[in-house]
Amino acid sequence: MNSVRLKLWTVGKNNLFDVVLIIMGGLPLYLPFLCFIGEAGLRANVPFDWAFWGNQIVSMPHVWATYARLTRKIGEGKVHFLFGAPAYIAVVALLIIASLKGFFLEAMTAVNVWQSFHYLRQVYGISRFFGRPEGETNFEKQLSFWAYHLAMPLFVIGRWNMLYIYWHGKPSDAIIPVGFPAPLLTILWILAGLGLGIGLYLEALKYGRAKNYDCSGLLTLLIYFAIHWFGFLSIQFYFIGFITVTIFHAVQYLGISWHFEEMQVTTNIFTAKVLKALPTLGSFVAFWLAVYLVGDFAQSALMPLGNSLYPKFALVCLSSISAHHYLVDTVLWGRKAGI
Repeated sequence: MNSVRLKLWTVGKNNLFDVVLIIMGGLPLYLPFLCFIGEAGLRANVPFDWAFWGNQIVSMPHVWATYARLTRKIGEGKVHFLFGAPAYIAVVALLIIASLKGFFLEAMTAVNVWQSFHYLRQVYGISRFFGRPEGETNFEKQLSFWAYHLAMPLFVIGRWNMLYIYWHGKPSDAIIPVGFPAPLLTILWILAGLGLGIGLYLEALKYGRAKNYDCSGLLTLLIYFAIHWFGFLSIQFYFIGFITVTIFHAVQYLGISWHFEEMQVTTNIFTAKVLKALPTLGSFVAFWLAVYLVGDFAQSALMPLGNSLYPKFALVCLSSISAHHYLVDTVLWGRKAGI
């Protein structure tokens, strides 16, 4: 009788840093703590305003990390210089016009809906960088694309709809929630389920042909669906889901930004020599601290200077950073820009 040899499950060439801080977005480091505090504790903001500090310490520096990579890519000629300061100034101008015309909230609604798509595309990109198998066929590449993209309409529109339900249709100062008909949402759930099925089928194909199975793709796929259901669609866990998905996205972005800057010799802001001189975690923390200090100085000291000219100047500049971040990322992580 022939014995059945079980395949070894590995994470391929990914190391512990890649798995925990990039593929998993650091979830094991903070999700247990957030669950311990609970929905009521997080909402009570005692002893801290958890949402504020989550944004300040994690989310804010992840946006500014964009400019470390953007500076290098413009210097290398891989990204056009117009995507730098000219694009940011254009976004500021558009938001100022929208504000003066009384459409600032509508403009920010568009930015925040774009944010949802930006979150989703990032995890798809992570799957391509860290979960793509050797010898991938064109058919498998297409399966990978649809596994993630078929679910995007549900998560984007579903998040918008969830806010409408949770806020009872009332807008915040950053987004106007919109309710969508149940039949449409049902169709989107079916498409998302189809996407998950395609993703699992792809992993079955990879498992079948591999000598030892690299489960990085499967891990990324399952996290993609779980974290965005938790953070975008769940009303019961609205507050904890919001903080979790925000930190997840930011840690993942900081991790992959550091990952690619650390290996470069053309990095202008954080040279590879300095980053490589420190242990992995020390280098990553130094990168994180640097972009935090740059961002905090810009937001706390520079942007408010313009409030004497226009009362909402700092708010417009800060909102423009987010919008510019989403715009730049459409080209910054593309194939033409490289790593």
